[in-house]
Amino acid sequence: MKMICKIISRLWQTGLAVGFLLATGVVGAHNYNVVGKVSCDGKGIAGAVVSDGEQVVLTGADGTYGLRSSKQCGYVFLSIPSGYEVEADGVIPRHFVPLAGTAVDTADFRLIKSDNDRYTLFVLNDIHLTNTPAQQDIRQFREKFVPDFRETLRTTSGKTYALTLGDMTTDSRWYRNNFGLPEYLKEMERIPSLPIFHAMGNHDNDPKGTHTPETWDSVAVKTYRRVVGPNYYSFNLGCVHYVMLDNIVYLGPRKIGAKTRWDFRVCVDETQLGWLEQDLRHVKKSTPVVVCMHAPLLGCTSLENGEPKLTTKFTEAGAAERLLEKFDGFRRVCFLTGHTHVNRHYVWSKHLTEHNNIAVAASSWKLDGEGRRHMAKDGTPGGYAIYRIDGKRIEWCYKALGRPVDSCQFIAYDMNTVPTQYGGKPGANEVWINVYNYDPDWKIEVRENGKKLRVERCREYDPLYRHISEGAVPVSGNAFSTEITEHLLRVVTSGPDTMIEISVCDGFSHRWQQTVIRPKSFSWDMQ
Repeated sequence: MKMICKIISRLWQTGLAVGFLLATGVVGAHNYNVVGKVSCDGKGIAGAVVSDGEQVVLTGADGTYGLRSSKQCGYVFLSIPSGYEVEADGVIPRHFVPLAGTAVDTADFRLIKSDNDRYTLFVLNDIHLTNTPAQQDIRQFREKFVPDFRETLRTTSGKTYALTLGDMTTDSRWYRNNFGLPEYLKEMERIPSLPIFHAMGNHDNDPKGTHTPETWDSVAVKTYRRVVGPNYYSFNLGCVHYVMLDNIVYLGPRKIGAKTRWDFRVCVDETQLGWLEQDLRHVKKSTPVVVCMHAPLLGCTSLENGEPKLTTKFTEAGAAERLLEKFDGFRRVCFLTGHTHVNRHYVWSKHLTEHNNIAVAASSWKLDGEGRRHMAKDGTPGGYAIYRIDGKRIEWCYKALGRPVDSCQFIAYDMNTVPTQYGGKPGANEVWINVYNYDPDWKIEVRENGKKLRVERCREYDPLYRHISEGAVPVSGNAFSTEITEHLLRVVTSGPDTMIEISVCDGFSHRWQQTVIRPKSFSWDMQ
């Protein structure tokens, strides 16, 4: 057997291994119908993690592996090992190989050595390109996002990567506007090439078909898999393990009156959970794990003593708990999610947090022109998140489109001057501060004539979004109606015209300050 293995190892270099396995009966003996090798500079990489979406195997000492696969997913993917990268096809990292459907498929992976313990990761979620003329989303994307992101990349040193958290497109517009996932990828070529790891959103499913709700998800995902790649997988960048999940179970169209809604459930299906359990067996408990998926895991029902009362948000009873069980024992797990188009940071336990990240599209590009601004329904300007990784240390910040990196972290409202229809409180002498990227580690300090004021966290609607969205989106009941937020802070001043000093400091000791001269005017273009 040792002699056979040596021969096979040599034959991988010539591409004759599969034929040899078939001829000798080794494939038949193991019932392998997918074989391959993971290598770097011609040398096999041992212990690399390879999967067909159902099974997880490790490469042997010579870098080879074998699978008896159902080939249900149609590909094999590599969990890129630490210290390596893969080549990219445009913005798509080629960490997966589509299966040809032959009796024995060969799927080889070639790695590139990379010192990537330190890098910058950009999180670009809910881009929502549709090519809708009335919305002018393509024009806005090209004018607002592309130059901004180009400049951010130009001024960022070291290794850079990106990921999306789903909803790159909008399913209902694929065939109506002739704009789907291939067209999205072409638009992304406008930015400098960097690897972008994708997670799948509810709007990235193919809506065309006549299937039952029970079978729709398995059919609707096929276009995504063909154009973008696996809808769930894992990889390593430096000292961090990343898990990309698909937590959308697509149910197809549902008629609501005269309108059609593309319905879905939020959960992680049993196939993925089985794969995830196997994947995590090869990850040390001390390794930081970043879990990326579209719809959020957590939500807030109220504030108690300034702290959010949290609940799980999956639509299936027990689904969130079954997912969380897989991470028992891990010291640090961070969920990155999108879908809501707002900024939220929740602490579930000392070991587990969730960052529900702002959308690039803000309110899906619906607010544009005079009297409007690119803003999400919680008052956060449209933008993206920047994560800076150094070994196992992870820092993050929020980046507003059109504003320098590490600027534009909050806005202050003099509620005396805010009209009552937008939530104003004339005569109350309150100042509200919307800290876009707030989490429990932020420190907010407000002084009036040198005296420190009491800062109270509150759940309210952002006044400016209520103003700029007026007449553009319904007041309530719509996906982009103003939404209550937990990252508003309130102080009560001694009078209507006193000056206050605001200082905000994040959990990484980055500080921003602003002097507010009152009365402060309220208008759509206020800063």
